[in-house]
Amino acid sequence: MKVLWIAPFLPYDKVDHAGGKVLNYYINSLCDKSAFDVRFIGFSKPAEYKHFTLDKKIQCYIGFYHDHGIKKIARNCYDLYSLKCPLDKNGNITTSYLKLCILRQLKKLKKGGYVPDIIILEWTQVIVFVNDIKKVYSNSKVVGIEEDVSIQAFLRKYENAKGRIHKAVTKMRYNNITKTECGALNACDLVILNNEKDRAILRKLNIRPNIKMWASYYDRIEVQRTSNPKKNILFFGDMSRPENSEPAKWLIDEVYPLVRNLGIELVILGGNPSEELKSKATDTIHVTGFVKDIEPYLSSSLCLVAPLVLGAGIKIKVLTCMAAGIPVCTNDVGIEGIPAEDGKHYLHCKDKEEYASAIKRLFEDERLAGDIADNACKLMDEKFNYQKTGEEFAKWLIELAR
Repeated sequence: MKVLWIAPFLPYDKVDHAGGKVLNYYINSLCDKSAFDVRFIGFSKPAEYKHFTLDKKIQCYIGFYHDHGIKKIARNCYDLYSLKCPLDKNGNITTSYLKLCILRQLKKLKKGGYVPDIIILEWTQVIVFVNDIKKVYSNSKVVGIEEDVSIQAFLRKYENAKGRIHKAVTKMRYNNITKTECGALNACDLVILNNEKDRAILRKLNIRPNIKMWASYYDRIEVQRTSNPKKNILFFGDMSRPENSEPAKWLIDEVYPLVRNLGIELVILGGNPSEELKSKATDTIHVTGFVKDIEPYLSSSLCLVAPLVLGAGIKIKVLTCMAAGIPVCTNDVGIEGIPAEDGKHYLHCKDKEEYASAIKRLFEDERLAGDIADNACKLMDEKFNYQKTGEEFAKWLIELAR
């Protein structure tokens, strides 16, 4: 079976964003099965390409997001409307350059006689091009993989927008992406999601195609817990994203002062921290930047504290810590899509006082911390078995192609 997989990013072993980890696991799982002849169209910054190895296994076609020089200027000019204009029908979630490159490569492949049985579109950024892609390959079945339902992320941006103009612009983008994303998903033959919460959202939006769910891939890190792992409270993520940098600043400014007297330190871990965030570092507040191995930080942490307010979908940082036996303190956004029970698998928090209280409870009650960690580990084994859904994924494609 010929499968053409299209994504706006690259899959590789050390990719540092959650969606990239999911893509890397499932595309490699499919490539390892002899029944499938997989090809890949993806995009990368030049500096990132050195990590890419999938082209040693299958035929790949890689485009580049040039991040300096005349090529960057040309791309930015070409993408000005699609990235900045609030009237853009895609809500500024994707670019004209990406669409141009994908369609150009598809036409080249078709001219060379290549016709896939199934085309997989991963991320909303490429799913929105489904109707244009079907004009090139009208007889191929199309699978849309939603890392997150973008509609929900845009709704949160609108709800958290400040000021009349910002509110109006974010609402316009929310309305546009709602119409476009729903239309694109309805044009797919199969939609794959990461959690039941997203399925419920799509059902309410009257998405018609067959919907399947697979387990999000997350790093299973073997943690060597210290005899008294109370040194740190931890938050981590790519700090270039407001979804992570804003909670990090709030955690430093609002929560940590309430628990500093416990003698524990706060670790903000992740690449690309801003100068503002780095300036908040002290003897007991550590802003690490990128680190290759997070295991030592997990081993010495009392808990993960994740006061998230933006974004959508399952948070891989939460899955990673639960599977590693690190207690998690988070809110509705942090736990969404995970069938976890407050007080059993994690501690639910709504404001700075509740976060501080949860941290103190874990610090003072080792049995509570241990029970939550053990229960969360069992939940991950039961509900997030990506090896199992990797096998099911192959069966879904075979059934779709019949």
